[in-house]
Amino acid sequence: MSDSNRRPLILHISSDYPDPFRPPTTDAVRRLVDRMTDHPQIVVSLQRLNDPRREYWHDLGSVDGRRHIACGYFAPPWGIGMLACQALLARRIRAFLSAEGLAPSVVHAHRFTFEGIGAWLVARRTRAALFFSVRGEVESKVFSAKPTYRPLFRRMARDAARVYFVSAWFRERFCRHTGLDPARTHLLPNIVMNARAVIEPVLPERRIACVMTLRAIDRKGLPELLAAFARAGSALDGITLEIIGDGPEEAFARARMLIDSNELTGRVALRGPMQHEALLGHLGGALGMALPSHNETFGMVYPEALFAGTPILYGAGTGIDGYLDGLDVGVAVVPGDVDSIAGGLVALVWDNARLRAGIRNGGRQLFARFDPDTVMERYRADAAEIPARPGRQASGQAGLIT
Repeated sequence: MSDSNRRPLILHISSDYPDPFRPPTTDAVRRLVDRMTDHPQIVVSLQRLNDPRREYWHDLGSVDGRRHIACGYFAPPWGIGMLACQALLARRIRAFLSAEGLAPSVVHAHRFTFEGIGAWLVARRTRAALFFSVRGEVESKVFSAKPTYRPLFRRMARDAARVYFVSAWFRERFCRHTGLDPARTHLLPNIVMNARAVIEPVLPERRIACVMTLRAIDRKGLPELLAAFARAGSALDGITLEIIGDGPEEAFARARMLIDSNELTGRVALRGPMQHEALLGHLGGALGMALPSHNETFGMVYPEALFAGTPILYGAGTGIDGYLDGLDVGVAVVPGDVDSIAGGLVALVWDNARLRAGIRNGGRQLFARFDPDTVMERYRADAAEIPARPGRQASGQAGLIT
């Protein structure tokens, strides 16, 4: 095969990619990478460490059709010295690429801040095209806490070949801070495994599901959800709220305390975790899925519930907000506002038939926005537009699998 016909080598840099050396994390990035096995890929999966003596660099070789590097790098908490730490990380990644004879055509940072800085530095030195995924939870915190970094962020956005928004709700604020033309950006939703065009909701049981990790009780809005469920009072008579998810024992103990303090014993069930396939089936029989999160990047369970035929309660201006425009499939509430959440729970129950009809009637529109094949076709087309640079292999595949 001639160099011109080779597919571009994509270097992914992500702090949210599973590897054997880090705590469990979401598989959202991996779902995208898994669907690009027709391209040569390198994944550098990162873990930030507070202790520089614990740094590591493990070359895992070829894993699931891609070269996988697990990297633990030192950086203080709260983004202290963020630029310097990312510069050292970028130097390490460039040294690896040079030693292996690898020349990526695309460097894709799966967050704009933190590793996005390192990826920008790598792309500048390797002359690779730069892709960013923007995840609103962490980006919004950094934009607020690090105003002195805004000139750098504007330059990074200017240099990007593609800027993808996993968090549709953050696009306007991002473009305002960076000066980026929104026309240069695209939505890149996480891959939803149960996406389908034809959705037939079933007759539901009298229960509302809340699916979350109890490791993040406050960020997921569980205290306010329980207070709102109690405040709704007789309007939700006969309705059970079930909390489904994993977490350490101390988190379950706190959840039980919150249930007791809101006098909800017997009305709220603490279920624990469920296997994914079983969860999707269980969601289909619920009246609704309620998760009034604060500053949620995307919230995979929202579209999963919708494709299971179940209406959702979600936070306005966060999570899945921005993907559901024009669809009558859920209730948006103000995160942290108990009255708003209580009203949303009542609407979720009383308007349930209408919302379930909205899901059935809007199934094709919903599918068009989350269809994994459409998402991947767009991503492949973007990668294909990156021209090979003169004087080297277009794909830079030397040493990729060794």
